[in-house]
Amino acid sequence: MIRLIPLEIMRLYKVLPGLYRLRLWGIAMAVFVMAVIDLIGTGILLPILLLVLNDNVVLENKYLALLYNWAGFDSTRSFVFFICMAVLVFSIVRVCLSAWLQYLKDKRLLSISSYLSMRLYRCYYSRGYLFIKQNNSHRLINQVNGVAGNLIQGYFVPFTQLACEIFVTISILIGLIAFNIYVFLLVVFTFVPITLIYYLFSRSRIKEYGKRLYQLVPLKGKLLQQTFIGFTDMEMNNTFPESAARFSGLLKEQNHIMVRNMLLGGSLQKVLEVAIVSSVVVLIVATQLFELPSLGLIVGVFAIAVYRVLPSIIKITGCVFQMKGNSFIFEVLSDIESEPAQGEPVVQNPVDFHHLIEIRDITFSYDKEKMVFCRYSLEIRKGDFVGFRGESGSGKSTLFHLLLGFLQPDSGGIFVDGVLLSSDKLVSWRSRIGYVSQQLFMIEGTLLDNIVMGDSNCLPDMERIRQVLCLASLDHFVDTLPKGVHTPVGEGGSLLSGGQRQRLGIARALYKKAEILMFDEATSSLDENTEHAINESILRLSEECPGLTLLFISHRPESLAICRRIVDISTIQ
Repeated sequence: MIRLIPLEIMRLYKVLPGLYRLRLWGIAMAVFVMAVIDLIGTGILLPILLLVLNDNVVLENKYLALLYNWAGFDSTRSFVFFICMAVLVFSIVRVCLSAWLQYLKDKRLLSISSYLSMRLYRCYYSRGYLFIKQNNSHRLINQVNGVAGNLIQGYFVPFTQLACEIFVTISILIGLIAFNIYVFLLVVFTFVPITLIYYLFSRSRIKEYGKRLYQLVPLKGKLLQQTFIGFTDMEMNNTFPESAARFSGLLKEQNHIMVRNMLLGGSLQKVLEVAIVSSVVVLIVATQLFELPSLGLIVGVFAIAVYRVLPSIIKITGCVFQMKGNSFIFEVLSDIESEPAQGEPVVQNPVDFHHLIEIRDITFSYDKEKMVFCRYSLEIRKGDFVGFRGESGSGKSTLFHLLLGFLQPDSGGIFVDGVLLSSDKLVSWRSRIGYVSQQLFMIEGTLLDNIVMGDSNCLPDMERIRQVLCLASLDHFVDTLPKGVHTPVGEGGSLLSGGQRQRLGIARALYKKAEILMFDEATSSLDENTEHAINESILRLSEECPGLTLLFISHRPESLAICRRIVDISTIQ
């Protein structure tokens, strides 16, 4: 059974909210109006054809004669001139109106595309830390950036064009039936078989090519990012030739597919040219064998039909191929469809930390099989300086992520001053914590931008900036810079040393007035002297800020030596 509206369009319609559904209906109306205008624009050429072929048709055709007498024309020549000018003016108005409707249609389509991108962006982000870490970031980025565009520009836009062209083509074919059923049958039986054979040959290839081209985009992006970020390692290990060869291979595969794709698309017009010649030959032969209207009139009507139908067939086939090539995109809609219904936003409540953090009997596993923690308990008092020690994989970072609320325990809970740390308190809780990891996240901006890390519309407190730079032992370095805190840090902080990046992380945490500082292997990648300097800075912080709670993960005994308390975390089998 042939569906007027594909299932993919119905899926798209269901995931859109009311406002965007109305926009889809508006787009459908715009497409219909454009189709009608286009059809009228084609049909209005018929009076000109009749007048050119026979001047007496003005008096023979009752509609033209009625217009001729009503307007009071005194000669056929002036009437022909009037008809030609009227058709010209109508064509200009038709083009302007169609352009305006096209603008409105595209504007609404792009707004739907933007909505889907934002929906995917929020969907992936809301799935949390574990989902993001377990999925390839390039794939997620490509889907947020590319899927909505492919969905709208690569599927829905062609569908609207397809609907428009089918309407116009069917209307013209009905006009051919009204003119002469035999002419219609001859045209159909020459055009349809050739076009159908071409479509059956090409459709599976088009979808396969479109899907592979889409997959090549993140593969190339990932390879390029790894090349530029890992420049030093590539140079040291001489792996660039291998990466260059892989990139060259991806480019060759892309070019190979694109050439075949363009060949399939470009060959359609050649195929249709063969169909036109076949139709003309059949029509000429038919006029000699059967009682048909004059050859001149037949060829004229056929020319008008082909003038509009041929581009329509090209567009229809192109739209079908484009939709086929992008149909795989709808697999991503399942991410939105599986998204839980959003209820009322969780109202955030403040949480106070004056005395104690309690980890009570928490049990946690990533895969529900191998336990990381089993009924684990721990108490951390305000102002403590606690070091966490354990083998790699023992759960030190996992414990931090549980404390931060990025992971949820299977059982048990985390209590702050006796209050359970639930989802309605996470925003307030995280605002009290400064988190410094081994690979500190840095935006591509200035030192100031990376310390503030907040609303760019709010003016930073420069006095506090100076205080935190001093506490993080970063003030002397900043004073040596010509631009001071307005110095760019480069991509990922590439213009800073490892120690400077870690001190910047400390300054960022202090600027937000964090009551708890968490260091997750923050010094493990530093050389001994730099690590010692950072440890001295952290120790000075604990002495100058007695209410500050410091939690420190390290596998080096030298780093843990500055802590006042050591907690051993053993791997739980």
